[in-house]
Amino acid sequence: MKTFVLSLTLITAIGSTAVAQTNGGKLVALNLVALDSAGNTVPDLTASDISIFDNNSQQKVVNLQLKQTDGPRALVILFDMMNASRVSRGAIRDELKNSLAHLPPSDSLYLYLLVEDGSLYPVHGLPNRGSAAPQDSWQQDIGALLDEALNKVDQLKPEEIRVAVPARFNATCEALDSMRSKMAALAGPKELLWVTYGIPSSIHYPGRGWFDGGPGLRQIGARFIQSNITVYTADPGFDLEHSLLERDSLDILTRATGGRTFSTIDLNRAISQALADARSNYTLEYQPTEQNWDGKYHKLRVISTRKGVRLQSQQGYFAILGS
Repeated sequence: MKTFVLSLTLITAIGSTAVAQTNGGKLVALNLVALDSAGNTVPDLTASDISIFDNNSQQKVVNLQLKQTDGPRALVILFDMMNASRVSRGAIRDELKNSLAHLPPSDSLYLYLLVEDGSLYPVHGLPNRGSAAPQDSWQQDIGALLDEALNKVDQLKPEEIRVAVPARFNATCEALDSMRSKMAALAGPKELLWVTYGIPSSIHYPGRGWFDGGPGLRQIGARFIQSNITVYTADPGFDLEHSLLERDSLDILTRATGGRTFSTIDLNRAISQALADARSNYTLEYQPTEQNWDGKYHKLRVISTRKGVRLQSQQGYFAILGS
């Protein structure tokens, strides 16, 4: 169940990391990717190679299991038009056309637009619930498909959303959660690549102090984790003349799900890395004390004691017991 509270308050979403009941108590389960100094995945970690801290309290790793698969994993690309000017998003459009046209045909790759009115427009949408994914090579026609989609959504230009930062923050978060809900219908782990300039992680209200959007972004991240979705972001870089890059918000959301931020418009690189991460990742489980389940947000720090290995995992969760 979720509650969206607009205006001056953050979006609230009830969510938690995975929780399993055992005879000895409740386990917290995390997904993580191990990378070497060259950015390649590391497939031979053991529990003794990992230290995990929950709110700065070190935990014992109960189980560590490598999950490897060569099968396809659903990847949705979300082209964010709401948070980019009309001029700057032209570079994103051109890169999408170039990147997708040169990727191998895939029936597990999808493309949506986040339109200026806050809606989601499917250029190549997810299959309907219960139906099979379409077997086609839509990427070969991406130029015509994307141009047609952009022409249709170009009529929707609610400038009051783009100009008003609080409204844009909430509308973007609602759209992300709607995208999560659509993706949740697919079985198994999934990836979202959000191509965007981002949204503010903090907002100043003259005479009323500051609004901190970080908790709301972390709550949305918790919902993505619950739906078995890892979030990646790719930003087009700094373009202060046309669009303001809000990279802090991208870091908060991706770290909440164990994904990565790519400071590049090179979508081939971002897509390739997301797919590589998916082919080799671990499930880690640990067992905190009963006092852990306080309903609050807990910060996580997961590090490798093996030299040269960096671990990529969500960096926090809400300690709320599942039903």
